[in-house]
Amino acid sequence: MNIRKKLTLRFVLHSVVAGLIVLLIAGLTVFWVMQRFSDISLSNNFASIGLERLVESSTFDADGITFDVKLLEQVKENGGWLQSLDEAGNVESSYHTPKDVPLHYGPGEFVAYWNGEQDFPYNLYLWIQEKNGRLYTLLYGVPKIIQPVLDILAKTPPAYSGGKPHLPTGLTEKLMAKEGYIQLLDAEGKEVASLNRPSSVPVRYSVQELALRSEYGDRYGYYTSTVYHADEKMTYVVGSPVAQGNKTGLKGSGMQAETEVLLLGIAGMLAATLLLLALLSLYNAHQFGTPILHMLAWLDALGKGRFTEPYNRNKQPLSRHRSGKWKKRYRIFADVMRSLDTLSGILQRDRELRRQTEVLREEWITGITHDLKTPLSSIKGYAHLLAEGHYDWSPEEVRRFSGVMLEKSAHIDKLISDLDLTYRIKSGISPPQMELIELNGWLENALDQAGANPAYGEGRIRFVSAGKEIWVRLYAPWLERVVNNLTANALLHNSPDTRLDVILTADEEAGLSILFRDNGQGMDELTKAHLFERYYRGVDTLSTTHGSGLGMAVSKGLIEAMGGEIAVQSTPGSGTDITLSWEKSSAVRVDSPG
Repeated sequence: MNIRKKLTLRFVLHSVVAGLIVLLIAGLTVFWVMQRFSDISLSNNFASIGLERLVESSTFDADGITFDVKLLEQVKENGGWLQSLDEAGNVESSYHTPKDVPLHYGPGEFVAYWNGEQDFPYNLYLWIQEKNGRLYTLLYGVPKIIQPVLDILAKTPPAYSGGKPHLPTGLTEKLMAKEGYIQLLDAEGKEVASLNRPSSVPVRYSVQELALRSEYGDRYGYYTSTVYHADEKMTYVVGSPVAQGNKTGLKGSGMQAETEVLLLGIAGMLAATLLLLALLSLYNAHQFGTPILHMLAWLDALGKGRFTEPYNRNKQPLSRHRSGKWKKRYRIFADVMRSLDTLSGILQRDRELRRQTEVLREEWITGITHDLKTPLSSIKGYAHLLAEGHYDWSPEEVRRFSGVMLEKSAHIDKLISDLDLTYRIKSGISPPQMELIELNGWLENALDQAGANPAYGEGRIRFVSAGKEIWVRLYAPWLERVVNNLTANALLHNSPDTRLDVILTADEEAGLSILFRDNGQGMDELTKAHLFERYYRGVDTLSTTHGSGLGMAVSKGLIEAMGGEIAVQSTPGSGTDITLSWEKSSAVRVDSPG
Protein backbone atom coordinates (compact mmCIF):
# COMPACT_ATOMS: atom_id res chain seq x y z
CA MET A 1 0.00 0.00 0.00
CA ASN A 2 1.47 3.37 -1.02
CA ILE A 3 1.79 6.31 1.33
CA ARG A 4 -1.23 8.09 -0.13
CA LYS A 5 -3.53 5.18 0.67
CA LYS A 6 -1.94 4.73 4.09
CA LEU A 7 -2.48 8.39 5.04
CA THR A 8 -6.02 8.37 3.66
CA LEU A 9 -6.88 5.24 5.63
CA ARG A 10 -5.27 6.62 8.78
CA PHE A 11 -7.12 9.98 8.63
CA VAL A 12 -10.43 8.29 7.77
CA LEU A 13 -9.97 5.99 10.76
CA HIS A 14 -9.17 8.96 13.00
CA SER A 15 -12.26 10.79 11.74
CA VAL A 16 -14.48 7.76 12.37
CA VAL A 17 -13.10 7.30 15.89
CA ALA A 18 -13.47 11.02 16.61
CA GLY A 19 -17.05 10.92 15.28
CA LEU A 20 -17.90 7.95 17.49
CA ILE A 21 -16.43 9.69 20.52
CA VAL A 22 -18.40 12.86 19.72
CA LEU A 23 -21.56 10.75 19.48
CA LEU A 24 -20.69 9.16 22.83
CA ILE A 25 -20.15 12.61 24.35
CA ALA A 26 -23.49 13.75 22.92
CA GLY A 27 -25.19 10.64 24.32
CA LEU A 28 -23.67 11.15 27.76
CA THR A 29 -24.66 14.81 27.64
CA VAL A 30 -28.27 13.93 26.78
CA PHE A 31 -28.30 11.32 29.56
CA TRP A 32 -26.92 13.85 32.06
CA VAL A 33 -29.43 16.51 30.99
CA MET A 34 -32.31 14.07 31.32
CA GLN A 35 -31.09 13.03 34.76
CA ARG A 36 -30.86 16.64 35.83
CA PHE A 37 -34.31 17.35 34.44
CA SER A 38 -35.56 14.40 36.46
CA ASP A 39 -33.85 15.72 39.59
CA ILE A 40 -35.33 19.19 39.04
CA SER A 41 -38.76 17.71 38.50
CA LEU A 42 -38.35 15.63 41.65
CA SER A 43 -37.20 18.66 43.63
CA ASN A 44 -40.00 20.90 42.40
CA ASN A 45 -42.76 18.30 42.53
CA PHE A 46 -41.69 15.97 45.29
CA ALA A 47 -45.23 15.60 46.58
CA SER A 48 -46.42 14.08 43.30
CA ILE A 49 -43.25 12.45 41.95
CA GLY A 50 -41.02 11.80 44.94
CA LEU A 51 -43.60 9.96 47.00
CA GLU A 52 -44.29 7.53 44.18
CA ARG A 53 -40.56 6.91 43.75
CA LEU A 54 -40.19 6.36 47.48
CA VAL A 55 -42.79 3.60 47.33
CA GLU A 56 -41.34 2.05 44.20
CA SER A 57 -37.81 2.01 45.62
CA SER A 58 -38.76 0.91 49.16
CA THR A 59 -38.05 -2.49 50.66
CA PHE A 60 -39.73 -4.22 53.58
CA ASP A 61 -38.01 -6.69 55.87
CA ALA A 62 -38.04 -7.81 59.47
CA ASP A 63 -36.64 -4.44 60.58
CA GLY A 64 -39.41 -2.53 58.82
CA ILE A 65 -39.62 -0.39 55.72
CA THR A 66 -36.47 1.02 54.09
CA PHE A 67 -36.46 3.95 51.61
CA ASP A 68 -33.95 5.11 49.03
CA VAL A 69 -31.30 7.26 50.76
CA LYS A 70 -31.07 9.74 47.87
CA LEU A 71 -34.82 10.38 47.98
CA LEU A 72 -34.70 10.85 51.74
CA GLU A 73 -31.97 13.43 51.30
CA GLN A 74 -34.24 15.25 48.87
CA VAL A 75 -36.92 15.37 51.58
CA LYS A 76 -34.43 17.00 53.92
CA GLU A 77 -33.21 19.46 51.27
CA ASN A 78 -36.82 20.50 50.62
CA GLY A 79 -37.20 21.24 54.32
CA GLY A 80 -39.90 18.62 54.64
CA TRP A 81 -40.49 15.49 56.65
CA LEU A 82 -41.81 12.01 55.97
CA GLN A 83 -43.89 9.46 57.84
CA SER A 84 -45.09 5.95 56.97
CA LEU A 85 -48.48 4.98 58.51
CA ASP A 86 -50.09 1.61 59.06
CA GLU A 87 -53.81 0.97 58.61
CA ALA A 88 -54.49 1.99 62.20
CA GLY A 89 -52.87 5.41 61.73
CA ASN A 90 -49.74 4.57 63.72
CA VAL A 91 -46.37 5.89 62.48
CA GLU A 92 -44.21 2.92 61.45
CA SER A 93 -41.19 4.94 60.42
CA SER A 94 -40.35 8.59 60.05
CA TYR A 95 -37.62 10.80 58.66
CA HIS A 96 -36.68 14.37 59.61
CA THR A 97 -39.98 14.70 61.49
CA PRO A 98 -40.32 17.74 63.84
CA LYS A 99 -41.42 17.25 67.44
CA ASP A 100 -44.78 18.97 66.87
CA VAL A 101 -45.88 16.31 64.36
CA PRO A 102 -48.12 13.56 65.87
CA LEU A 103 -46.99 9.92 66.01
CA HIS A 104 -50.58 8.65 65.68
CA TYR A 105 -53.52 9.92 63.64
CA GLY A 106 -57.16 9.15 64.10
CA PRO A 107 -59.23 8.84 60.93
CA GLY A 108 -61.11 12.11 61.44
CA GLU A 109 -58.04 13.94 62.78
CA PHE A 110 -55.98 12.95 59.77
CA VAL A 111 -58.62 14.07 57.26
CA ALA A 112 -59.11 17.38 59.12
CA TYR A 113 -55.38 18.13 58.94
CA TRP A 114 -55.25 17.10 55.30
CA ASN A 115 -58.23 19.20 54.20
CA GLY A 116 -57.12 22.20 56.27
CA GLU A 117 -60.22 22.08 58.47
CA GLN A 118 -58.01 21.80 61.53
CA ASP A 119 -55.11 24.19 62.05
CA PHE A 120 -51.83 22.40 61.31
CA PRO A 121 -48.42 24.13 60.84
CA TYR A 122 -47.56 21.99 57.83
CA ASN A 123 -48.88 21.45 54.33
CA LEU A 124 -49.64 17.73 54.01
CA TYR A 125 -49.38 15.45 50.97
CA LEU A 126 -50.65 11.90 51.00
CA TRP A 127 -49.66 8.91 48.86
CA ILE A 128 -51.38 5.52 49.16
CA GLN A 129 -50.22 2.61 47.03
CA GLU A 130 -50.25 -1.17 47.19
CA LYS A 131 -46.98 -2.98 46.55
CA ASN A 132 -46.17 -6.67 46.93
CA GLY A 133 -49.43 -7.28 48.79
CA ARG A 134 -48.83 -4.46 51.26
CA LEU A 135 -50.65 -1.11 51.43
CA TYR A 136 -48.22 1.81 51.69
CA THR A 137 -49.40 5.11 53.21
CA LEU A 138 -46.86 7.93 53.03
CA LEU A 139 -47.38 11.33 54.61
CA TYR A 140 -45.17 14.16 53.38
CA GLY A 141 -45.21 17.54 55.09
CA VAL A 142 -43.56 20.91 54.49
CA PRO A 143 -43.73 23.89 56.81
CA LYS A 144 -46.35 26.57 56.18
CA ILE A 145 -44.20 29.66 55.78
CA ILE A 146 -46.35 32.11 53.88
CA GLN A 147 -49.86 31.14 54.91
CA PRO A 148 -49.66 32.34 58.57
CA VAL A 149 -48.25 35.65 57.39
CA LEU A 150 -51.01 35.97 54.79
CA ASP A 151 -53.66 35.29 57.42
CA ILE A 152 -52.28 38.09 59.61
CA LEU A 153 -51.90 40.54 56.71
CA ALA A 154 -55.43 39.84 55.57
CA LYS A 155 -56.62 41.24 58.92
CA THR A 156 -54.17 44.17 58.95
CA PRO A 157 -55.13 47.34 56.98
CA PRO A 158 -52.26 48.59 54.77
CA ALA A 159 -50.10 51.24 56.43
CA TYR A 160 -46.55 52.40 55.93
CA SER A 161 -44.09 55.21 56.57
CA GLY A 162 -40.57 55.91 55.45
CA GLY A 163 -40.77 53.10 52.88
CA LYS A 164 -41.44 50.49 55.59
CA PRO A 165 -44.80 48.72 56.11
CA HIS A 166 -46.48 48.77 59.52
CA LEU A 167 -46.70 45.15 60.63
CA PRO A 168 -48.16 43.52 63.76
CA THR A 169 -45.83 42.74 66.64
CA GLY A 170 -43.72 39.60 66.05
CA LEU A 171 -44.52 39.31 62.34
CA THR A 172 -41.31 41.05 61.30
CA GLU A 173 -39.15 38.71 63.39
CA LYS A 174 -41.07 35.70 62.13
CA LEU A 175 -40.64 36.77 58.51
CA MET A 176 -36.93 37.54 58.93
CA ALA A 177 -36.37 34.12 60.53
CA LYS A 178 -37.82 32.50 57.43
CA GLU A 179 -35.70 34.78 55.12
CA GLY A 180 -38.92 36.03 53.56
CA TYR A 181 -39.90 39.49 52.38
CA ILE A 182 -42.96 41.76 52.15
CA GLN A 183 -43.84 44.39 49.58
CA LEU A 184 -46.76 46.82 49.66
CA LEU A 185 -47.93 47.82 46.18
CA ASP A 186 -50.22 50.63 45.15
CA ALA A 187 -53.07 50.31 42.64
CA GLU A 188 -50.60 50.60 39.72
CA GLY A 189 -48.40 47.75 40.99
CA LYS A 190 -45.64 50.06 42.16
CA GLU A 191 -43.87 49.38 45.43
CA VAL A 192 -44.51 51.97 48.15
CA ALA A 193 -42.96 50.03 51.05
CA SER A 194 -40.95 46.84 51.56
CA LEU A 195 -39.26 44.73 54.15
CA ASN A 196 -36.20 42.53 53.45
CA ARG A 197 -36.82 42.62 49.68
CA PRO A 198 -34.05 40.83 47.68
CA SER A 199 -32.40 42.69 44.82
CA SER A 200 -33.76 40.15 42.28
CA VAL A 201 -37.35 41.05 43.14
CA PRO A 202 -38.82 43.90 41.02
CA VAL A 203 -40.14 47.17 42.54
CA ARG A 204 -42.91 47.44 39.97
CA TYR A 205 -45.19 44.66 38.68
CA SER A 206 -47.29 44.26 35.64
CA VAL A 207 -50.36 42.04 35.75
CA GLN A 208 -48.47 39.27 33.95
CA GLU A 209 -45.34 39.58 36.08
CA LEU A 210 -47.18 39.20 39.36
CA ALA A 211 -49.32 36.37 38.04
CA LEU A 212 -46.30 34.41 36.78
CA ARG A 213 -44.37 34.88 40.01
CA SER A 214 -47.37 33.73 42.01
CA GLU A 215 -47.89 30.62 39.86
CA TYR A 216 -44.29 29.62 39.10
CA GLY A 217 -42.36 30.80 42.14
CA ASP A 218 -39.79 27.99 41.88
CA ARG A 219 -38.54 29.49 38.61
CA TYR A 220 -37.74 32.79 40.29
CA GLY A 221 -36.27 31.39 43.52
CA TYR A 222 -39.14 32.62 45.73
CA TYR A 223 -42.66 31.38 46.39
CA THR A 224 -44.90 34.42 46.03
CA SER A 225 -48.41 35.02 47.42
CA THR A 226 -50.56 38.15 47.61
CA VAL A 227 -53.22 39.71 49.85
CA TYR A 228 -55.39 42.36 48.20
CA HIS A 229 -57.22 45.06 50.23
CA ALA A 230 -60.06 46.31 48.07
CA ASP A 231 -60.86 49.38 50.18
CA GLU A 232 -57.35 50.80 49.91
CA LYS A 233 -56.68 49.20 46.47
CA MET A 234 -53.33 48.09 47.78
CA THR A 235 -51.65 44.69 47.67
CA TYR A 236 -49.35 42.86 50.02
CA VAL A 237 -46.78 40.65 48.25
CA VAL A 238 -45.22 38.00 50.49
CA GLY A 239 -42.31 35.85 49.33
CA SER A 240 -40.36 33.03 50.88
CA PRO A 241 -37.22 31.46 49.42
CA VAL A 242 -37.42 28.17 47.64
CA ALA A 243 -35.83 25.46 49.79
CA GLN A 244 -32.12 24.83 49.12
CA GLY A 245 -32.95 21.65 47.25
CA ASN A 246 -35.49 23.51 45.11
CA LYS A 247 -33.37 26.49 44.16
CA THR A 248 -32.92 26.48 40.42
CA GLY A 249 -31.16 28.60 37.89
CA LEU A 250 -27.97 30.60 38.14
CA LYS A 251 -27.72 32.66 41.27
CA GLY A 252 -29.26 36.04 40.75
CA SER A 253 -29.90 35.40 37.06
CA GLY A 254 -33.56 34.40 37.19
CA MET A 255 -32.73 31.62 34.76
CA GLN A 256 -34.93 28.55 34.90
CA ALA A 257 -33.32 25.35 36.11
CA GLU A 258 -34.08 23.48 32.90
CA THR A 259 -32.49 26.23 30.82
CA GLU A 260 -29.43 26.30 33.05
CA VAL A 261 -29.02 22.53 32.83
CA LEU A 262 -29.47 22.60 29.05
CA LEU A 263 -26.88 25.37 28.66
CA LEU A 264 -24.48 23.57 30.99
CA GLY A 265 -24.97 20.36 29.00
CA ILE A 266 -24.32 22.11 25.69
CA ALA A 267 -21.31 23.94 27.13
CA GLY A 268 -19.94 20.68 28.54
CA MET A 269 -20.46 18.87 25.24
CA LEU A 270 -18.73 21.66 23.31
CA ALA A 271 -15.87 21.75 25.81
CA ALA A 272 -15.45 17.97 25.61
CA THR A 273 -15.58 18.10 21.79
CA LEU A 274 -13.00 20.91 21.68
CA LEU A 275 -10.81 18.97 24.11
CA LEU A 276 -11.17 15.89 21.91
CA LEU A 277 -10.20 17.88 18.81
CA ALA A 278 -7.26 19.42 20.68
CA LEU A 279 -6.08 15.99 21.81
CA LEU A 280 -6.57 14.61 18.30
CA SER A 281 -4.59 17.54 16.89
CA LEU A 282 -1.79 16.95 19.40
CA TYR A 283 -1.82 13.25 18.56
CA ASN A 284 -1.66 13.95 14.82
CA ALA A 285 1.07 16.52 15.37
CA HIS A 286 3.04 13.94 17.32
CA GLN A 287 2.18 11.06 14.98
CA PHE A 288 2.62 12.85 11.65
CA GLY A 289 4.33 16.16 12.42
CA THR A 290 7.38 14.60 14.09
CA PRO A 291 8.25 12.36 11.10
CA ILE A 292 7.62 15.22 8.65
CA LEU A 293 9.89 17.55 10.64
CA HIS A 294 12.47 14.76 10.79
CA MET A 295 12.35 14.34 7.00
CA LEU A 296 12.62 18.11 6.50
CA ALA A 297 15.64 18.15 8.80
CA TRP A 298 17.09 15.27 6.78
CA LEU A 299 16.55 17.18 3.51
CA ASP A 300 18.13 20.26 5.07
CA ALA A 301 21.13 18.15 6.09
CA LEU A 302 21.40 16.81 2.53
CA GLY A 303 21.39 20.38 1.26
CA LYS A 304 24.29 21.16 3.61
CA GLY A 305 26.29 18.15 2.48
CA ARG A 306 25.57 15.82 5.41
CA PHE A 307 24.47 12.57 3.81
CA THR A 308 23.41 10.64 6.91
CA GLU A 309 20.04 10.52 8.63
CA PRO A 310 19.79 12.83 11.69
CA TYR A 311 20.44 10.86 14.87
CA ASN A 312 20.13 11.28 18.62
CA ARG A 313 22.86 11.69 21.19
CA ASN A 314 23.50 7.94 21.10
CA LYS A 315 24.27 8.11 17.35
CA GLN A 316 21.04 6.19 16.73
CA PRO A 317 18.82 7.26 13.76
CA LEU A 318 15.70 8.96 15.10
CA SER A 319 13.37 6.91 12.92
CA ARG A 320 14.53 3.46 14.04
CA HIS A 321 14.84 1.30 17.13
CA ARG A 322 18.16 -0.22 18.12
CA SER A 323 17.03 -3.38 16.35
CA GLY A 324 16.80 -1.45 13.08
CA LYS A 325 13.00 -1.62 12.85
CA TRP A 326 10.97 1.48 12.10
CA LYS A 327 9.41 3.28 15.03
CA LYS A 328 5.63 3.21 14.97
CA ARG A 329 5.11 6.83 14.00
CA TYR A 330 7.66 6.58 11.18
CA ARG A 331 6.30 3.31 9.78
CA ILE A 332 3.67 5.01 7.62
CA PHE A 333 6.41 7.10 5.95
CA ALA A 334 8.67 4.08 5.40
CA ASP A 335 8.62 4.47 1.60
CA VAL A 336 9.67 8.11 1.82
CA MET A 337 12.32 7.32 4.42
CA ARG A 338 13.76 4.56 2.23
CA SER A 339 13.82 6.98 -0.72
CA LEU A 340 15.66 9.55 1.40
CA ASP A 341 18.09 6.88 2.53
CA THR A 342 18.69 5.88 -1.12
CA LEU A 343 19.09 9.54 -2.09
CA SER A 344 21.59 10.04 0.72
CA GLY A 345 23.62 7.07 -0.53
CA ILE A 346 23.54 8.32 -4.12
CA LEU A 347 24.60 11.83 -3.12
CA GLN A 348 27.36 10.43 -0.95
CA ARG A 349 28.62 8.26 -3.80
CA ASP A 350 28.35 11.20 -6.20
CA ARG A 351 30.39 13.38 -3.86
CA GLU A 352 33.04 10.70 -3.60
CA LEU A 353 32.96 10.27 -7.38
CA ARG A 354 33.37 14.01 -7.87
CA ARG A 355 36.29 13.98 -5.49
CA GLN A 356 37.89 11.10 -7.37
CA THR A 357 37.14 12.84 -10.67
CA GLU A 358 38.86 16.00 -9.46
CA VAL A 359 41.89 13.95 -8.47
CA LEU A 360 41.88 12.21 -11.84
CA ARG A 361 41.47 15.51 -13.64
CA GLU A 362 44.46 16.97 -11.84
CA GLU A 363 46.53 13.89 -12.64
CA TRP A 364 45.35 13.93 -16.26
CA ILE A 365 46.14 17.63 -16.65
CA THR A 366 49.59 16.93 -15.23
CA GLY A 367 50.07 14.14 -17.78
CA ILE A 368 48.73 16.21 -20.68
CA THR A 369 50.98 19.08 -19.65
CA HIS A 370 53.93 16.71 -19.73
CA ASP A 371 52.81 15.28 -23.07
CA LEU A 372 52.72 18.79 -24.53
CA LYS A 373 55.92 20.01 -22.97
CA THR A 374 57.98 17.01 -24.06
CA PRO A 375 57.56 17.47 -27.86
CA LEU A 376 57.61 21.24 -27.46
CA SER A 377 60.95 20.98 -25.69
CA SER A 378 62.32 18.92 -28.59
CA ILE A 379 60.98 21.39 -31.17
CA LYS A 380 62.34 24.31 -29.20
CA GLY A 381 65.77 22.68 -28.81
CA TYR A 382 66.16 21.85 -32.51
CA ALA A 383 64.90 25.31 -33.47
CA HIS A 384 67.64 26.84 -31.29
CA LEU A 385 70.18 24.62 -32.95
CA LEU A 386 69.08 25.68 -36.42
CA ALA A 387 69.01 29.33 -35.43
CA GLU A 388 72.48 29.26 -33.90
CA GLY A 389 74.86 31.25 -36.17
CA HIS A 390 78.09 29.74 -34.82
CA TYR A 391 77.37 26.40 -36.44
CA ASP A 392 77.21 25.52 -40.09
CA TRP A 393 74.78 22.59 -40.28
CA SER A 394 74.96 20.19 -43.18
CA PRO A 395 71.88 19.53 -45.34
CA GLU A 396 71.55 16.06 -43.87
CA GLU A 397 71.56 17.44 -40.30
CA VAL A 398 69.01 20.10 -41.21
CA ARG A 399 66.76 17.44 -42.71
CA ARG A 400 67.16 15.27 -39.61
CA PHE A 401 66.36 18.18 -37.28
CA SER A 402 63.37 19.12 -39.42
CA GLY A 403 62.08 15.53 -39.38
CA VAL A 404 62.18 15.41 -35.59
CA MET A 405 60.42 18.77 -35.40
CA LEU A 406 57.72 17.56 -37.82
CA GLU A 407 57.23 14.36 -35.81
CA LYS A 408 56.86 16.28 -32.55
CA SER A 409 54.54 18.78 -34.22
CA ALA A 410 52.37 15.93 -35.49
CA HIS A 411 52.24 14.50 -31.98
CA ILE A 412 51.08 17.85 -30.60
CA ASP A 413 48.54 18.19 -33.42
CA LYS A 414 47.15 14.73 -32.65
CA LEU A 415 46.91 15.55 -28.96
CA ILE A 416 45.05 18.79 -29.65
CA SER A 417 42.80 16.98 -32.11
CA ASP A 418 41.98 14.36 -29.49
CA LEU A 419 41.14 17.06 -26.94
CA ASP A 420 38.86 18.79 -29.41
CA LEU A 421 37.22 15.52 -30.38
CA THR A 422 36.49 14.52 -26.78
CA TYR A 423 34.64 17.77 -26.14
CA ARG A 424 32.75 17.51 -29.43
CA ILE A 425 31.72 13.96 -28.51
CA LYS A 426 30.56 15.18 -25.09
CA SER A 427 28.41 17.79 -26.85
CA GLY A 428 26.80 15.03 -28.95
CA ILE A 429 28.13 14.81 -32.52
CA SER A 430 26.89 12.60 -35.38
CA PRO A 431 28.95 10.94 -38.16
CA PRO A 432 29.32 13.23 -41.18
CA GLN A 433 28.25 10.54 -43.66
CA MET A 434 27.76 6.82 -43.19
CA GLU A 435 29.26 4.69 -45.99
CA LEU A 436 28.70 1.09 -46.99
CA ILE A 437 31.78 -1.09 -46.42
CA GLU A 438 32.57 -4.77 -46.47
CA LEU A 439 33.83 -5.15 -42.90
CA ASN A 440 36.04 -8.27 -43.30
CA GLY A 441 38.31 -6.73 -45.94
CA TRP A 442 38.20 -3.25 -44.48
CA LEU A 443 39.10 -4.41 -40.97
CA GLU A 444 41.91 -6.67 -42.21
CA ASN A 445 43.41 -3.78 -44.18
CA ALA A 446 43.06 -1.38 -41.19
CA LEU A 447 44.86 -3.86 -38.93
CA ASP A 448 47.64 -4.35 -41.50
CA GLN A 449 48.23 -0.60 -41.57
CA ALA A 450 48.17 -0.39 -37.76
CA GLY A 451 50.54 -3.35 -37.47
CA ALA A 452 53.06 -1.60 -39.74
CA ASN A 453 53.91 0.75 -36.86
CA PRO A 454 57.55 -0.05 -35.93
CA ALA A 455 56.70 0.52 -32.24
CA TYR A 456 54.42 -2.53 -32.23
CA GLY A 457 56.81 -5.10 -33.63
CA GLU A 458 55.97 -7.72 -36.22
CA GLY A 459 53.41 -10.51 -36.09
CA ARG A 460 51.63 -9.40 -32.92
CA ILE A 461 48.19 -8.90 -34.49
CA ARG A 462 45.97 -11.77 -35.71
CA PHE A 463 42.63 -11.15 -37.46
CA VAL A 464 39.81 -13.72 -37.47
CA SER A 465 37.18 -12.94 -40.12
CA ALA A 466 33.49 -13.75 -39.91
CA GLY A 467 33.75 -16.37 -42.70
CA LYS A 468 31.25 -14.52 -44.87
CA GLU A 469 30.86 -11.07 -46.33
CA ILE A 470 29.58 -8.50 -43.84
CA TRP A 471 28.28 -5.26 -45.29
CA VAL A 472 27.62 -2.46 -42.86
CA ARG A 473 27.04 1.28 -42.89
CA LEU A 474 29.64 3.05 -40.75
CA TYR A 475 31.79 6.14 -40.88
CA ALA A 476 35.14 4.58 -41.84
CA PRO A 477 37.48 7.35 -40.51
CA TRP A 478 35.97 7.09 -37.06
CA LEU A 479 36.09 3.30 -37.01
CA GLU A 480 39.71 3.45 -38.18
CA ARG A 481 40.49 5.82 -35.32
CA VAL A 482 38.94 3.37 -32.87
CA VAL A 483 40.87 0.42 -34.32
CA ASN A 484 44.15 2.33 -34.05
CA ASN A 485 43.41 3.39 -30.47
CA LEU A 486 42.50 -0.11 -29.30
CA THR A 487 45.51 -1.62 -31.07
CA ALA A 488 47.85 0.91 -29.49
CA ASN A 489 46.28 0.39 -26.07
CA ALA A 490 46.82 -3.38 -26.27
CA LEU A 491 50.37 -3.40 -27.72
CA LEU A 492 52.02 -0.35 -26.22
CA HIS A 493 50.90 -0.80 -22.60
CA ASN A 494 51.72 -4.49 -22.29
CA SER A 495 54.90 -6.56 -22.50
CA PRO A 496 56.54 -6.96 -25.99
CA ASP A 497 55.39 -10.57 -26.26
CA THR A 498 51.71 -9.67 -25.92
CA ARG A 499 49.53 -10.78 -28.83
CA LEU A 500 46.27 -9.19 -30.02
CA ASP A 501 43.44 -11.19 -31.61
CA VAL A 502 40.73 -9.28 -33.46
CA ILE A 503 37.64 -11.44 -34.01
CA LEU A 504 34.71 -10.37 -36.21
CA THR A 505 31.31 -12.06 -35.73
CA ALA A 506 27.92 -11.27 -37.20
CA ASP A 507 24.44 -12.76 -36.96
CA GLU A 508 21.14 -11.80 -38.51
CA GLU A 509 19.46 -11.76 -35.08
CA ALA A 510 22.24 -10.93 -32.60
CA GLY A 511 23.88 -8.22 -34.71
CA LEU A 512 27.55 -7.37 -35.17
CA SER A 513 30.54 -7.52 -32.79
CA ILE A 514 34.30 -6.92 -33.05
CA LEU A 515 36.34 -8.43 -30.21
CA PHE A 516 39.85 -7.10 -29.39
CA ARG A 517 41.44 -9.74 -27.13
CA ASP A 518 44.99 -9.55 -25.80
CA ASN A 519 46.91 -11.82 -23.44
CA GLY A 520 48.63 -8.99 -21.62
CA GLN A 521 48.81 -8.03 -17.97
CA GLY A 522 45.11 -7.16 -17.69
CA MET A 523 43.55 -4.45 -15.54
CA ASP A 524 42.38 -4.15 -11.93
CA GLU A 525 38.82 -3.14 -11.07
CA LEU A 526 39.64 0.54 -10.56
CA THR A 527 41.36 0.85 -13.94
CA LYS A 528 38.57 -1.07 -15.65
CA ALA A 529 35.87 1.11 -14.04
CA HIS A 530 37.53 4.35 -15.20
CA LEU A 531 39.00 3.14 -18.50
CA PHE A 532 36.73 5.25 -20.72
CA GLU A 533 36.84 8.45 -18.66
CA ARG A 534 38.54 11.52 -20.06
CA TYR A 535 40.42 12.34 -16.90
CA TYR A 536 41.80 8.88 -16.22
CA ARG A 537 45.13 7.45 -17.35
CA GLY A 538 45.63 3.78 -16.61
CA VAL A 539 49.42 4.03 -16.67
CA ASP A 540 51.98 6.56 -15.63
CA THR A 541 52.06 9.33 -18.23
CA LEU A 542 55.78 9.48 -17.95
CA SER A 543 56.22 5.87 -19.03
CA THR A 544 55.59 6.45 -22.73
CA THR A 545 55.38 9.27 -25.21
CA HIS A 546 53.01 7.43 -27.50
CA GLY A 547 49.40 8.54 -27.70
CA SER A 548 47.46 11.40 -26.18
CA GLY A 549 46.02 9.68 -23.12
CA LEU A 550 42.52 10.26 -24.54
CA GLY A 551 42.30 7.26 -26.86
CA MET A 552 39.83 5.13 -24.88
CA ALA A 553 37.50 8.04 -24.10
CA VAL A 554 37.54 9.03 -27.78
CA SER A 555 36.89 5.43 -28.84
CA LYS A 556 33.87 5.08 -26.58
CA GLY A 557 32.40 8.36 -27.80
CA LEU A 558 32.89 7.52 -31.48
CA ILE A 559 31.39 4.02 -31.21
CA GLU A 560 28.33 5.33 -29.35
CA ALA A 561 27.97 8.15 -31.91
CA MET A 562 27.75 5.45 -34.61
CA GLY A 563 25.02 3.61 -32.67
CA GLY A 564 27.17 0.95 -31.06
CA GLU A 565 28.40 -0.02 -27.62
CA ILE A 566 31.84 -0.71 -26.17
CA ALA A 567 32.47 -2.99 -23.19
CA VAL A 568 35.57 -4.26 -21.38
CA GLN A 569 36.28 -7.51 -19.53
CA SER A 570 39.64 -7.90 -17.83
CA THR A 571 41.36 -9.73 -14.99
CA PRO A 572 44.85 -8.89 -13.71
CA GLY A 573 47.35 -11.33 -15.26
CA SER A 574 44.78 -12.81 -17.70
CA GLY A 575 44.56 -10.24 -20.48
CA THR A 576 41.76 -7.93 -21.62
CA ASP A 577 38.69 -8.25 -23.89
CA ILE A 578 37.22 -5.10 -25.44
CA THR A 579 34.08 -5.67 -27.51
CA LEU A 580 32.50 -3.33 -30.06
CA SER A 581 28.90 -4.31 -30.76
CA TRP A 582 25.90 -3.15 -32.75
CA GLU A 583 22.44 -4.57 -32.39
CA LYS A 584 20.39 -5.55 -35.43
CA SER A 585 17.83 -2.87 -34.57
CA SER A 586 20.36 -0.04 -34.29
CA ALA A 587 21.24 2.56 -36.90
CA VAL A 588 24.06 0.31 -38.19
CA ARG A 589 22.64 -2.45 -40.38
CA VAL A 590 24.08 -5.84 -41.23
CA ASP A 591 23.09 -6.58 -44.83
CA SER A 592 24.31 -7.40 -48.35
CA PRO A 593 25.49 -4.80 -50.90
CA GLY A 594 22.15 -4.96 -52.67
